[in-house]
Amino acid sequence: MALRKLTLIGSALGLACTIAFATVHDDATPSAQAAGIVSPKVLRAALLATHPGAELTSLFFVDVGASSDLAPVSTFAHLPDATVRATIVPGKTDVLATADVTPTRDASFNAGLFFLRPHTPPVRLVDRIVHASTPLVTTQGRVFVSRGEPGKEVEGQMRIDSLTIDEIDLVSGQARSIHQMQGYLLFLAGSFGDEIIVYRLQPGQAEIVAVEPNSGKVRTIARDLPPFARDFSIDSQNHTLVFQNRHESDSQTWTIERIDLHSGKGQRLYSSPSMTLAPFVLPRGGVLYNPPGHGLSSLDAPVSIAGPLGRGVDIVTALTGDGRYLAALHTEPSNFSVPFVVDTQSGAARVLPAPANTRITVAGFVEAGGAP
Repeated sequence: MALRKLTLIGSALGLACTIAFATVHDDATPSAQAAGIVSPKVLRAALLATHPGAELTSLFFVDVGASSDLAPVSTFAHLPDATVRATIVPGKTDVLATADVTPTRDASFNAGLFFLRPHTPPVRLVDRIVHASTPLVTTQGRVFVSRGEPGKEVEGQMRIDSLTIDEIDLVSGQARSIHQMQGYLLFLAGSFGDEIIVYRLQPGQAEIVAVEPNSGKVRTIARDLPPFARDFSIDSQNHTLVFQNRHESDSQTWTIERIDLHSGKGQRLYSSPSMTLAPFVLPRGGVLYNPPGHGLSSLDAPVSIAGPLGRGVDIVTALTGDGRYLAALHTEPSNFSVPFVVDTQSGAARVLPAPANTRITVAGFVEAGGAP
């Protein structure tokens, strides 16, 4: 049952899109749509690099639109071939990363949460983090993670686990549960106003709810969804959530859905036999996606983006505070991923410098002259 559970978790985390990687060799890097990016301010990207088989991951800050000295500013240890996810604390150079740390037969909750500050020893805050999950940091700097403890294995049945969404205090390292459930998965889809948006899977039910973290109050947004949703992104301005799911009656069809975060009213934006659509909604409501056989493209966004790095699947991982620039990973079968940045106003794209032959995670942007 553990393998089935990891497959279910992988559906929500979008792991199917990130099995493939693309190389970052200088002589093999895909050509960008435009040679440069017009940037009115200093813009840097925080990325983490892991050598295959290694037990260390390093944090780098690289300049967007210029060459960078690839000198690590922090390094932390984990299990060999760990899956690493990360996000940056808004307005700072602090990075929160998750990576596999507990050697267990069942990897469902084997990750730890690391606090990385440039030129400072890394701090491992808490364990029992859901495998391959990304910490959620709100615009107010509050940190939330999905954690769990495995339930009892029952032959022929899906295992039911004890799951929590916890807020983590970065100073004390203390965890405070804001939401609990017995089920299959609690996934952090994002934040909306004062609420945390959570995708919940339990026996017979897949739903999206909003949790008010101070009171723990739960508000149901949408229920009775197919239990394969993933690749969530939120448009706070228009109060909508965009994500990919499987069609409710055709198992060979995948869809891009948009749901109003107040009313729960849904709208289907796109259907395809491809399971690697990886949609992403821009702050002003335009949606990007990966049409079959192409990279990142405009679905209903005003900007013209059409596979800046060519064929493959592009996974958007970060956005600047003003929504102007996004970071993504270009993936192709059997290669390492290529990090790149797109100007959402002009469509210009530029590959980011990164250590060769490594698995890359882009944590976010450091803006307005911030430096490690």
